Amino acid sequence: MAWFYLIGKYASRYPFRTSFAAMVVSAVLCLGLVQMRVQNDPQKLWVPSTSVAAHEQSRFNDLFHPFFRVQQLIFYVDSDEASKLENALPGGADGNCSTTAKDLIELKYLRKMAEIQDEISQFVVQTKHPHHREVGLEEFCYRPIKEKGCLVTSPFQYWRSNLTLLETDPNIKLTTACQTTQPDLKEYSPCMDQNGIPVMRGVVFGGLANDSCHLNPDPCGEVTPRAKALMVTFLLKNDPSNATYTELVEEWERQAFIDIASRHQAELHNATAKFNGMKLTFMAERSISDSLKVQTSQNAFIVIISYAVMFLYVSMALGKFNDPIHSRFGLGLTGILIVLLSLGISLGVCCSLFQMEVTMITLEVVPFLILAIGVDNMFILTNEFDRLKELRGHTSSNTATTSYFSMRVRSRHEDDVMLERVTGETLSNVGPSIAVAAVSECLAFLVGALTKIPALETFCIVAAVAVMVDFVLQITWFAAALTLDAKRVRARRYDLFPWLRQSVCLSPDKSAMLGEKLSSPVAIASSAAHGQGKIKAFVEKTYMPFIMRRPVKLMVLLSGMFLVWVSCLGFTRIPLGLEQELAVPTDFYLHEYFQAQTRLGEAGPPAYLVIGEEIKYTDGEVQMQLNQLLDQFSSVHQYIQLPIYSWLNTFNQWRQLRYFLQEKIDEELCDCPIQPLDPFAYELRNGSNPSSGTTPDSEFYPLVQNFTRISIESKCCQQFGLCGAQFEDDIVFKLSNETPVGIEGSRMRFQINALKNQSMFINSYYYLHKVTNSWKHKLPVFPYTLFFVYYEQYTYIQGVALQSILLALAVVFFSIYWLMHRNARLSILVTICVLSMTLSQLGFIFIWNRFSSISTSINAVSVVNLLACVGLGVEFCVHMAHQFTFSQDHRLGTTANDHTKHALTSVGASIISGITLTKFCGIGVLAFAPSMLFRVYFFRMYIGIVLAGFFHGMVLLPVLLSLFGQKDAYPDDFSSFLLSEELGDDMEVDEY
Repeated sequence: MAWFYLIGKYASRYPFRTSFAAMVVSAVLCLGLVQMRVQNDPQKLWVPSTSVAAHEQSRFNDLFHPFFRVQQLIFYVDSDEASKLENALPGGADGNCSTTAKDLIELKYLRKMAEIQDEISQFVVQTKHPHHREVGLEEFCYRPIKEKGCLVTSPFQYWRSNLTLLETDPNIKLTTACQTTQPDLKEYSPCMDQNGIPVMRGVVFGGLANDSCHLNPDPCGEVTPRAKALMVTFLLKNDPSNATYTELVEEWERQAFIDIASRHQAELHNATAKFNGMKLTFMAERSISDSLKVQTSQNAFIVIISYAVMFLYVSMALGKFNDPIHSRFGLGLTGILIVLLSLGISLGVCCSLFQMEVTMITLEVVPFLILAIGVDNMFILTNEFDRLKELRGHTSSNTATTSYFSMRVRSRHEDDVMLERVTGETLSNVGPSIAVAAVSECLAFLVGALTKIPALETFCIVAAVAVMVDFVLQITWFAAALTLDAKRVRARRYDLFPWLRQSVCLSPDKSAMLGEKLSSPVAIASSAAHGQGKIKAFVEKTYMPFIMRRPVKLMVLLSGMFLVWVSCLGFTRIPLGLEQELAVPTDFYLHEYFQAQTRLGEAGPPAYLVIGEEIKYTDGEVQMQLNQLLDQFSSVHQYIQLPIYSWLNTFNQWRQLRYFLQEKIDEELCDCPIQPLDPFAYELRNGSNPSSGTTPDSEFYPLVQNFTRISIESKCCQQFGLCGAQFEDDIVFKLSNETPVGIEGSRMRFQINALKNQSMFINSYYYLHKVTNSWKHKLPVFPYTLFFVYYEQYTYIQGVALQSILLALAVVFFSIYWLMHRNARLSILVTICVLSMTLSQLGFIFIWNRFSSISTSINAVSVVNLLACVGLGVEFCVHMAHQFTFSQDHRLGTTANDHTKHALTSVGASIISGITLTKFCGIGVLAFAPSMLFRVYFFRMYIGIVLAGFFHGMVLLPVLLSLFGQKDAYPDDFSSFLLSEELGDDMEVDEY
C-alpha cells in the first residue's frame, strides 16, 4: 500500500505536471490509431485460419477456383398481402384460380422478371480503373462450359432467356413441367437452359406447390407447379487475390446489380396493385460488407449517445447538479476522457505493435466494458476522497467564507499538504482493490485470447490492454484531477469555467451566525452526512440492516441456488448459431432478403464432395470405396438433394456403352469420342481374364480428359446423355509433358436442401462431415460449400466458451489469492460469485428466449459477452471483498457481520451508483439501436449482466461474507446462523 500512497501524494503535489504527462503519453500512444484497420470480412472475423474448414476451403480454392460471387433476385408475394389482393380481384378468392395472386408462374410476373434480368445482364459499367474500361456481365460471369454463355439460373431459362419464346408460349405452366407446347422450344431438350444445362425447379422457384388448376395432359408427366417466389441467380467468378478484378466486379455489382435492383424494388412497391403485391428483394456478394459498414455508422451514433447519457449521469452523481461550484462536470469529463484514451491507447498499441485488425465487436463491446470499470473506479476514488477530506476537515469553499470573519482557517500551504495526505490515503485505502480487479480482469481476458476465433481473440487482447491502461491513468491522472477539483472548489471557481470566481458578501450579523454554525460539531457532521449522499445513507441505514437479517440471508442463499439451478437447466437449451437477419440493420435491404430467402427458398447453395488429393482411380478397390461413399452420402437426404453429379459414374457409363457406341460411330450416327474397347483392369469382375487383353492403366487419364471434351450440343450428349463437358471444371489433371498421368483432385456436385434455421445449417455441416470423416482413413475426401467455413465453430464453440470461462475464473482466483494476502477463503467466495454470475447470465438468456420470438444464441458474440461478464463480475465483487479484508486488517470489527457492514458502508454506494446505475443509463439507449444484433446481443445480455452483477455484488456476496468470510468469528457466524432458530428471533441483528 505504501507505493499507492506515494503515487497519490505525488499526483496531488504536482497535479498539473501529472495531468500533462499523462495527456502527452496518451496522445503519443494513440498515434498507433493511424494504422488501425477495421476488418469487415465475415470470414476473417469468425473463422480461425488454422481451422479444418479453413484448410478445406484453401484446398478447394487451390484445386479449382474460389467459390462464386453470388448475386440473387427474389420476386415474391407476402401471403397476407396476397390474400387481400386476391379477394379484391374479379371473382374474389373463389373465382378463376389462374388469376390467383399467390402464384407467380404467370406471364405478367415472368415478363417483369425477364425485363429486369435482361437489363442487369446488358448493363455496361464505365470504370475508372484501369484505362476507363467498359465492363459488363460477360467480363465477370461464370461459364461452366467453355465457349458458352453465362450461368444465370432463372425461371426465364425455361424459355432459353428469350422473351419472344416466353410471350408466345401458349401454356407456360406446361413448359415448367418440362412438356412444352411452344413450337420453337420443341427443338430443344425440355427444361434445359440456353447452355444445355438442366433448369432445376427448386433453385429457380420458391414456395413451390402442385397446381391443381393446370393439370398436365400427360398422366405420366410431371405435375405443373405453383410458386410464391421467382429466383434469379447470377454466378460471377471470384478471385480474392486479384485486387484489380475485385475492385472492378464490386463496381459492377454496385452499379449494374444493386442500383438497378433498388430502382425496380421501389417501382414494384409503388405499383402494388398492378402486380398484385409482387415485391423484389435482392442480395449481392458485396452486400454483407456493405451492411457491416452501414451498421458501423449507425452503431457509432448509438454508442456516442450512450456515452453522453452516462457522462451526464456521472457528472450529476459526483457533485451537485444545481451548484456551479460543487458540480463536477469537469471531473466527470476527465474520467470519460480517461476511458476513451484507454481504448484509444489499447487500439493504437495493438494495431501498431501487434499489427492487429480490429473488429466491430471490439469497437462495440470494449468501450462499454472499460466505461463500466472506469466509472466504478471513479466513484470509489471520489467517495473515498470526499470521506477522508471531510474527516480531515479540508477547507472547502464554505469554510473558507469564515476567513472573512476572523476565524482560524488553515493556510493555503497547510491545506495543500493535507490534500496530499488525503489523496495518498485514498489510493492507499482503495488502490489495492482497484489493482486486484484490474489484474484479475486483464489476465482473465488474456486467457480468453487463447481461443483462435479472430474476433474473440482481438476483443480479449484489446480489452486486456485497455483495462491496464485505464488502471494506470485512474491512479495518476484522475487522482491529480481530484486534487485540482478540490482546489477549484476551495477557491470558489466555477466548474467548467475556472476563470470565473464566485464572490461572497455577507453582513456582519450573518457572518457571525454563519461562522458559529460552521464551527459547530453539528455543522461538520451535517456536512459530512450530506457528502455521503442519499445512496450511501440508504445503504447504511436501510439496506444493510435488512440484508443482515436471518430470514433475508436464508432467502438470498436459496435464491442464489435456484438461480444456478435454472441456469444449468437452461444452458443446454440455448440454441447455437447467429440468425442472418440479426447481423444486418433492420432498415437495410438484406434484412428483407434473408427473411424471404429463409421462408420461401426450396434449395440451398450448391455443394461439392471433394477428393482433395491424388488417388489411384484405376484401382478397382478405390472405385468401389468411392461408390460406397456416394451411397452413404446420398443417405443423408435430410440435408442434400439428389442426384449427386459424379463424373466418375458418368465416365463409367460411357465405358459400359463402348461397344454400342462404337457401332453407332461406325454407322456415323454418333459423334462420341472413340475409346478403347478392351476393359481396364478395374473393370474386370472377380479378376477374370479377358480374351482380348486389357487396356493399360496409363490410357485411363487421357481417356478421362477426352471424356470431358464431349460437348453439350453433341449427339453424344443430347441423344445418349453422356455430357462430359459439364465435368470439365470438376477434374484437375496431373500433367507430364501436357499428357495427363493422374488426377490431383476432383469434385462431385450436389445441392444442399433448403436450410430454414441455424440448426439446419449447423447439422448439415456436422452430418455431412461425419460421413466423410468415417472415410478419412481410406479416402482424402471432404464436403464443401460456401457456408461451411462459418459453421465449423459451432462444433466446438461450447467447449471454447467453457474452457475460456473456467480458465478466466482460475486466473481470477489466483490473482485475488496472491494480491489479497493469500486469503483463500475470500478468493473462493469471490470466484463462486463470479461463476454464479456468469451462469446466471445463461439462465437469463434462457428465460428471455422463452418469452421472445427472437432468441439469443450461443455464438462468438455471446461468448465475448460472457467473458465480459467475468470481467464485470470481478468489478462488482472484488471491492466488497477488499473492504472486508481492510476491516479485518485494521480490526474495525470482531465478527464477519461487522466486517461485512464496513464493506457495505464503504463501497456499497459506489457499486450502486458507479457501475449499476451508470450501466443502466448507457444500456437503455441500446434498446433503440437500429441493429437487431445490438438489441438482442448487447441490450439483452448487458441488462442481464448488470442485474446479475448487482445481485451477486450487493446481495449474495455480503451474505456469503457474513457467513463464511471469517474463520475465527466470535461465535462462528455460520454455526450461529444454523442455530438461529434455537437461539430465538429476539436476538439483535448485529449478532448475525
